[in-house]
Amino acid sequence: MNSIYESRIWKKFGNGKTLHFIVYTWIFATIFNNIADKELTKLLNANNETIYTYNYSFGATGLILVIPAALLSLLIVIVLVKTRDRFFPRLTTYKVIVFLLKLIKLLWKAVSLLGAGVVYLAFIIASLFSDGGGRSSSGGGSYHSSGGASGGVSNNSNSREELKKKSEWKARQLQKEADYAYKHAEKQAQYNIKSPHFKSRLNRADSKQIKANEAAKRARNL
Repeated sequence: MNSIYESRIWKKFGNGKTLHFIVYTWIFATIFNNIADKELTKLLNANNETIYTYNYSFGATGLILVIPAALLSLLIVIVLVKTRDRFFPRLTTYKVIVFLLKLIKLLWKAVSLLGAGVVYLAFIIASLFSDGGGRSSSGGGSYHSSGGASGGVSNNSNSREELKKKSEWKARQLQKEADYAYKHAEKQAQYNIKSPHFKSRLNRADSKQIKANEAAKRARNL
């Protein structure tokens, strides 16, 4: 009885769809594995200060990605093909696959941009709180009794000078970090300028330089 039932399912699914399922699963598994290796390599080398880069690979563990690839292939073969045959008879399976790959790429970019935006927003909020705390502490010495006005002005002046010195020291430290990052970006360029890690290191150095410039500007305005 089971063999008859299985034979009916096999006939309903069809040999052609089975071949499509296997081919799509292999293609999607390969794509997913390459994307995972690429992104994990970026993550592995995010804080790597040496000129040498490391490449991450799932290896045999990447076979686990066959599961989502098989589910996506099953969706294409059964649901999307049936929907195409019913509503879009002129639409080919190739166009469906291209559309899905573009959709996955678009969703990946959207998630990446959203994550970068959240990190940038958190950095801005943290810097605003940091600046507000420094300014409130520096202005706190201006409120004293009328009898000690001269002492209050003196304390306020000393506090302002101390804050300026701290800000200048912080700006110098940030500039050193930026120079250090540029130095390693230059070494990476000499090692392999076509590597994607060179662009990543250069962007990191530019980001540190922007922070150093902002800190220097705040120190000058004190």
